[in-house]
Amino acid sequence: MKNKLTALITGASGEIGGAIAQLLADSNIDLVLVYNNNSVKIEEVQRKCPKVQVTAIQVDLSSYNNIVDLVIDLEQKRIYPDILINAIGVSHYGLIQDIEYEEWQSVININQMAPFFLTQKLVPKMISSRFGRIINISSIWGEKGAANEVLYSMTKGAINTFTKALAKELAPSNVTVNAIAVGVVNSKMLEGFNEDELAQLRDQIPMGRFANPLEVAQLVLHLLQNNSSYITGQIIGVDGGWS
Repeated sequence: MKNKLTALITGASGEIGGAIAQLLADSNIDLVLVYNNNSVKIEEVQRKCPKVQVTAIQVDLSSYNNIVDLVIDLEQKRIYPDILINAIGVSHYGLIQDIEYEEWQSVININQMAPFFLTQKLVPKMISSRFGRIINISSIWGEKGAANEVLYSMTKGAINTFTKALAKELAPSNVTVNAIAVGVVNSKMLEGFNEDELAQLRDQIPMGRFANPLEVAQLVLHLLQNNSSYITGQIIGVDGGWS
């Protein structure tokens, strides 16, 4: 392993992405923070990571061309991530019969297309250096499925299968690929729920509470360690026993 590692985190302005960034910075890992809109949050994350090199890049990853441009930008800056954290994601609620094509395509692009093609573009350098860590932030619904969240469940199910297949493909190159299937996390994804709905959700979780983003980040850090190099192709649940 190189003495100094660089991690690229998508969705870095989200609660989970931000928590991962801060924990990795505390472990002396340089950061590339990829975000779309929330520059205020990114500036906050940067202030909390003063001891490492932090590169913030604003880009809409729902466009394939933007992904290509992002990788070109990284190459021009001579930044070659050893670690890729695909934390980008968008929730979706609604009955299948009410989903319009444009809405379907938007969710697919963010939850499925972006992680696939960004990984594709960054993998060659990992293979040539014979080291890499790829971690996809997934959901328990990718394994269990959820009524009224068919589209979201489908995209996370695809990410889980992507994780398992890619892990087999990259294992000979010492590149590990894992996914973290989160349950309910205190994040902006809960903004559409009222208090009664949140209470009902808590009642379904054996631990009786939602996850803190830091709890997800701690697992990410564990999977990056040398003593985790034999863990690959796994979908690891962080859900308080819900699943």
